[in-house]
Amino acid sequence: MNRSTCVRGGLFFALLFTAACSASSDPVFAPDDASAADGATDDGSTTNDGAVANDSSTKPDSTTITDSGVQDTGTIVADSGDGFGAARTACVNEINKLRATQGHAAYQLWETPAIDQCVDQQATYDQNANSAHSAWINKVYPTCNGNAQDECLGYGTTPSAIVACLDSMWAEKNQPNCAGCAACNGKTLNQTIINCQSTSTCDFYGKYGPECGHYLNMSADYFTMVACGFSTLKNGWATQNFK
Repeated sequence: MNRSTCVRGGLFFALLFTAACSASSDPVFAPDDASAADGATDDGSTTNDGAVANDSSTKPDSTTITDSGVQDTGTIVADSGDGFGAARTACVNEINKLRATQGHAAYQLWETPAIDQCVDQQATYDQNANSAHSAWINKVYPTCNGNAQDECLGYGTTPSAIVACLDSMWAEKNQPNCAGCAACNGKTLNQTIINCQSTSTCDFYGKYGPECGHYLNMSADYFTMVACGFSTLKNGWATQNFK
C-alpha cells in the first residue's frame, strides 16, 4: 500500500507504501493526499496517477527556527559524517519520545553512511524540484525508500527545527477524524488495519478533515526503523523514511 498526505505552508508530507493484495506494478495515487500502489489494495478512493494533493493546513513559511542548543536527552546518537548528526539524533529521539507516551516500542535508527547519503539526497532532490516525495515516488534514490515517508518542508535542518516539525505531525492525533487511530495499529499492516485507517475516526487520507497519515507513520507498530535525511539547500527540507 502506498499512501501520501501533505500539509502546505510550514509544511510536512507523509507517504506510506507496503505490499498488500493486488499485483499492480505501477504507482497509482489518489486525491485528498491518498495513494495506493505496487501490490496494494486501495480503500475505494478514486485514483489518479501521479497526483499528490495539497490540503489547507498551513504554517507560515516565514517562520525562522533556530537551534535552541538544548542537549538531546535520548538514548540514540547518530554517527553521521554528513554534518547532520545532531539533527538526525534529535529526529529519532523525538519520534521515540512521542512513541513512548503511548507505550510504543522505540524505533531503531536506520543508519549507515550509504543510507544517510541516500535520505539526504532524497530531501535535497525534492526541495530542488519543489515536489514532496518526488525522489521516493520516482525511485530516484531507491536504496533508502523503506515502506513509508514523512517529509518536512521549509522548517530547516537544525535539531529544534526537526523537533518542531515532528511535534506538529504527532499533533494530528488530536483531530476528531484521528480520534480512533489507536485502534488501527498492529504488528503487521494488513487489510483490516488499512480499512480501519480509512474511516471518519482514523482518516489517513484526510477524507473527513485534515489527514492523520504523519501520526500513523510515526506511531506504527508495524514499522521498527526510521532513517532521517536533510537537504543541503537553504531552509532545508527533511525526510523520515520508515520500514
